[in-house]
Amino acid sequence: MKKRLLFLVPFILLSVACNQKTISFSGESDYWKGEYSANISDKGTREDGKYIFGYKNATSDTSFDWVEIEINDGETGRKEENFKGATIIIPRSCSGCSVTREDTAIKVRIKWDGEMEESFVLEPM
Repeated sequence: MKKRLLFLVPFILLSVACNQKTISFSGESDYWKGEYSANISDKGTREDGKYIFGYKNATSDTSFDWVEIEINDGETGRKEENFKGATIIIPRSCSGCSVTREDTAIKVRIKWDGEMEESFVLEPM
């Protein structure tokens, strides 16, 4: 009985992992770089991922009075006031949704400190 169980556990774990696909995107502008990575599972109806944006000219005391990140024309985003640090992480999770296609670029627009704005694209890796 134990031998059967020892055989089944790895088989189950392997079959669960086979139902999952990882997608990755990256891109940058003059001041920002960005990445998105996600696991797509459950027959393409569930997505768990995160965006990571980093300010390229960061110092140890980087902060922003105001920063706004808009992804795919407002589909996802984040607004922060008095943000300390140079890295902004935006989690994304959905179930029963239209998941991110691995062959479609992701549009990003970042505004910060009232006067600065850049747009760039995260391309599939």
